[in-house]
Amino acid sequence: MNTERVPSSDLLPRFVAWSAVIASTVPEIIWQESGHQVSFWFAATESLVPFLAALAVLPFSRLRGLTRFLVAVAILNFTWDYLAPALGSTEFIYPLSQKASWGGLLFIARTMTLSGLVLLGLTLIDSGITRRDLFLCRGNLAAPAQPIPFLGLGKPIPWTVFGPALLVVFGVALPLFLYVTVHPDFTASGRIVRFLPWILVVAVLNDDNEEFQFSSVLLAHLRNVVRPGEAALLTAVLFGLGHYYGQPSGPIGVLMAGFAGWIWARSMIETRGFTWAFFIHMVQDIVIFSFLVVSAEN
Repeated sequence: MNTERVPSSDLLPRFVAWSAVIASTVPEIIWQESGHQVSFWFAATESLVPFLAALAVLPFSRLRGLTRFLVAVAILNFTWDYLAPALGSTEFIYPLSQKASWGGLLFIARTMTLSGLVLLGLTLIDSGITRRDLFLCRGNLAAPAQPIPFLGLGKPIPWTVFGPALLVVFGVALPLFLYVTVHPDFTASGRIVRFLPWILVVAVLNDDNEEFQFSSVLLAHLRNVVRPGEAALLTAVLFGLGHYYGQPSGPIGVLMAGFAGWIWARSMIETRGFTWAFFIHMVQDIVIFSFLVVSAEN
C-alpha cells in the first residue's frame, strides 16, 4: 500500500473509525427490529452524523486523516438508504420498473446504486490516491495468502490455491443458507435459464460496484490511518452489517457477508489487485440471483 506515512497505533483514530462503522448501520437495525419503520429523517440523521464527524475532526492532526473515510461512510449511507430508492421512484425510472421483467427490475435496482460510485469518486479528488491505492489492477494472482489460524491456514499459500478453495467453501455454505431462507422452488428452474443473461450482467455490475464502494475506496482512505489488517476488518464489518436486510440476510447473513468482505479485502491487499475479489464475489452473486429467481416470492 502507499507507504508515505506509516499508520500509527494511536487508539483515538481507530476508535473514531470503528464508531463510524458501527453507528452507520446498527441503530437502523435496532430500530427496525424493535418494530419501527425507518423514516427519511432517521436515514438522513444516520448519514449526517459521520459527515458532521468528518468536519469535527478536521482541526485535529491526530484525526484529520479520517476525514475522507468518514465522508465516504456518510455517502454510502445516503446512497443505499435514500438516494438509490429515490432515483428508482422518479417519473422516468418508475414506469420502466412497472413494465420490466424480473431481470429488468434487478438491473434497474442495482443500477441506481451506481450513484454512490459517482459520489464516492468525489472523495478521491486531490487526495493523492492512485489507481494502485484503489487496487484497480490485475495484481499478482499467485501472491501468498497470509496465515489465518482459525481457518487452519498455518502458513502462507498462493492465492491460486486459496482462491479456488474459498470458492468450494462458499459454494457449499451459501446455497445451503439460501435454500433454508429463500425457499426456492426448483420446479421453476427454467426461470434460471430464461433470466441467465440478466443474472450474469447484474452479477458483474453489482460486484464491480460493491467492491469499489465498500472495499477499494474505503481501504484507500484508511491506508495511512490504520494497519491494512484492521482496515480490511473495518470494511468487512460495514459490508456485513449492510446485509442484515439483504442477501444473505439476518445475523447469520451478516456473519457470512462480513467474512466474505474480509476475505475479499485481504485478497486486494495481499495481491495488490482486484481480480480474486471480483471473481469470487461475482460467483457468489450468480448463486444468489439464481436462488432469488426461483424463490417462493416470485
